[in-house]
Amino acid sequence: MQQFSLSYHSIYTRNWRVVGAIWVLCGLCTTVLQTLALIHPTWIGSDEGGYFGLYDYCGTSECPWSPFRVRPLSMWFEISAFLVLAATVLSFLAIFSILLLVLLRDRHAFILCSWLHFFAFVFMLAGCVLYPYGWENPRVREICESKKYQLGLCQIRWPYLLAMVLVFDQLCLCCLGFALALKKPPKIPELSSLTGPTVISNTIQPVPRPRKMSLQDSFYSHSGSRLEL
Repeated sequence: MQQFSLSYHSIYTRNWRVVGAIWVLCGLCTTVLQTLALIHPTWIGSDEGGYFGLYDYCGTSECPWSPFRVRPLSMWFEISAFLVLAATVLSFLAIFSILLLVLLRDRHAFILCSWLHFFAFVFMLAGCVLYPYGWENPRVREICESKKYQLGLCQIRWPYLLAMVLVFDQLCLCCLGFALALKKPPKIPELSSLTGPTVISNTIQPVPRPRKMSLQDSFYSHSGSRLEL
């Protein structure tokens, strides 16, 4: 029973570590994509020229793009940019918190990272929901003829769609992190205390010995065998 428990424990631990490695890799990819969605200026745009991002915009078809150029246009765009920036920072902190596995227990580090992903999910969702409120800005209406949640002549570009996908990605990372923290395999001493000690019986059973026959019993037994013949 104990050998079976140890074998199951080793298989369970290996699978748990594989899922944990996939979780860390997905978190790293999410952070990179979220940074790209933050700095890309074409969240919405028009085919005739002009685009709008979180903190930058262009009214013509030919504009040099610089990720460090800040041209605020609307208060709602600024709020959305701040929320997406906060979500990106939390994603970076979640990745760096994996280094705490060396200092903290696995469960505590996973819980900390899961909470960071949860708040990143909330901020990212709020940024995507509040961004269309800025479409009523006169500059946006001049190019797109848009209203709140109605783009008019403009279209949603792939950075905005990527941001919406990352909202659900952050939620999945949060749930998976909490699941990994709750399903952390116990250590070997903890497993021994759960399964209980193995009791091995050392009782020596007596070995039966042949009974000694007297001379009279031997005589009668030989006589009986002759009669049978």
